[in-house]
Amino acid sequence: MTDASVPYAAPTPQPTSSYATWGDRARAWLWDLVYNLPPVVLMFLAIIPLGIGGSMFDEDSVSVPAVSLFCAGIGLMVAATCWSLWRSINNYVIRQGRTGQTYGKARVGIWVVNEQTGAAPGWGSCLGRMLLHGLINEALYLDYLWPLWDQPKVQTLTDKILSTVVVKRV
Repeated sequence: MTDASVPYAAPTPQPTSSYATWGDRARAWLWDLVYNLPPVVLMFLAIIPLGIGGSMFDEDSVSVPAVSLFCAGIGLMVAATCWSLWRSINNYVIRQGRTGQTYGKARVGIWVVNEQTGAAPGWGSCLGRMLLHGLINEALYLDYLWPLWDQPKVQTLTDKILSTVVVKRV
């Protein structure tokens, strides 16, 4: 995997690896969606007590069961939102920064590494990846589609900015 056109002297990621394909990255993203599914399910379940409690409100009086159900729904919604936020930060920033892999990347066998050192990128770089992916993808998911035509490294624009690559074991 040595590329003579690389302008720096540092080695590329491990010689037992190759660049991950767009399909590998897409499968990892789908696994990450599965990882974040439980809090989303809880959010949808929170709609039930919210709806029932809200429909029990009356113009003339407010009943204790209506308020209780409504508050339970709000509580579930807040808890699910916090849980979802924690799982995302833990998966995309902390775990990926430490190991180079999110839950999905680990399932597919790919990981993010620093292009110069071949090491895991660190939590600061992964936080930047998460934020940049969000900003760049506001423009028609351009960041997620970029690896389709980027050869040979199959990088997103975010990868190019932060000098990271996604590799897989051969």
